[in-house]
Amino acid sequence: MDHYIPKRRVPVTLWSGDLQGVSGWIFLDLDAAGVRHQTVLEKLNESQPFLPAAVGEQGRIHLFNKSRLVRVSPGRQVIQSDVFTRGFQPWREEEAEVVFADGAVLGGRVWMPLQRETQRLSDFLNQQGQGFFVLLTAAGTHLIHPAGVVELRISESAGAPLAGIEQSG
Repeated sequence: MDHYIPKRRVPVTLWSGDLQGVSGWIFLDLDAAGVRHQTVLEKLNESQPFLPAAVGEQGRIHLFNKSRLVRVSPGRQVIQSDVFTRGFQPWREEEAEVVFADGAVLGGRVWMPLQRETQRLSDFLNQQGQGFFVLLTAAGTHLIHPAGVVELRISESAGAPLAGIEQSG
């Protein structure tokens, strides 16, 4: 017998190298006690390889391979606490431009929970592994999968001018 977990639908747009902007609804677990509900980021970072989503007017269920998704953009009406929770732990936002494999560029702020005060964006992303991360832009929130990212341009510099230093070939 299956154990039923109450769900709620959240509108999203899914992007991959093969799919350009598929609109649908994903299903987030509801906490029966009403204390804390699942977020879109938590759903994406679950260990299951496929993400069920209702697509089209009939709401037909499609299973998307999460490792192939590049970006998930929640609908504009979705509140931030349904997308990710900042919680009470320390966090920081870092300005960055994300360059995707298809050449698209999104600029904004990468949100990261802090493991330590001196944590850099590179530390966070390297510890993140294959989990989605949050990019806050003027157009909205995007959840980004590192597999689709070619480059992340950050405002942090090397600390000293590099002009005049020869690069080894």
